[in-house]
Amino acid sequence: MRKLSLILALLLLFALPAHAEGAEHTEDEIYLKGLESTNRVVTVLGKTYLVFAQNSPEWGNLRSDNNLDNPAYVNVSACVPFTIANVTVNAIPYEKLPLVTNVMRSVPRIDRYTASTYYGRKTSERFEIKENCDFLRYWPLLMVAIAAGNNQAYIDNPQSLFYVDVITRYFNIKLEECWILDDAMEALDQGALIMTNFHADVDSYGNAIGHYFVFVGRDEEYAYMLDSNFMREFPLPMGYYVELVEPGVERIRLENIYKVNLGQMLILWPLEDFTPYTAERYQEILDESNNLLLQ
Repeated sequence: MRKLSLILALLLLFALPAHAEGAEHTEDEIYLKGLESTNRVVTVLGKTYLVFAQNSPEWGNLRSDNNLDNPAYVNVSACVPFTIANVTVNAIPYEKLPLVTNVMRSVPRIDRYTASTYYGRKTSERFEIKENCDFLRYWPLLMVAIAAGNNQAYIDNPQSLFYVDVITRYFNIKLEECWILDDAMEALDQGALIMTNFHADVDSYGNAIGHYFVFVGRDEEYAYMLDSNFMREFPLPMGYYVELVEPGVERIRLENIYKVNLGQMLILWPLEDFTPYTAERYQEILDESNNLLLQ
């Protein structure tokens, strides 16, 4: 039914002039909403989490910076904003997501080429995020946009973590910095989410290898992680120890965590009024987003 509604909407919209005066839906919105998504709701130790796939077809070819000579792409170089998206979307209530515009210096717009506000197609062609359902659907691209310069701090660094503090402070999310694994694991047991990364040796080109992910729970044997990079091998040394549970979820034996060169751990506490997503609820929100094209 969702596909039929979307097809009907596309037929109706393409029957109209491409840029009719007063048209509410741009070509780029139609294009983006027609792409396949591999984001999913997963269950880890009895709790559900929404996890965004960095290499989802719906944005895998989008640029994540403004470098025209050597552009970076979301699917290979945006694990920082996507990890921030995965940790915050599981901490901030759905109804409050649009408030993120208060930490942006211009309205959020994306297009078929880039998530950055400062490079891309003409404003009249770009897709302006305005509805609550689209704030959720494109939440990781908003994190990319903030990192790429659409922020009140006037910082342009997609690999920077500065906006974790900005976003958590604005939404009143308790944030703690930690370098002691035992302390982080205790917070994990109490319901916190742990955003961290690991460092590995440099690759053959001299580039440092690492990756960001989110610890969401542990049992007697394993710690479990949300990972935005679905079905791709972890770089070493993490790759020696990580086991794939399902797309978007991995685990590592507790005794092996000390072997993978973890960096700083950021402890985030979900807001008390946060309601975890279910697969059914997430699908309802996607349907609402697609049905906007009929209006």
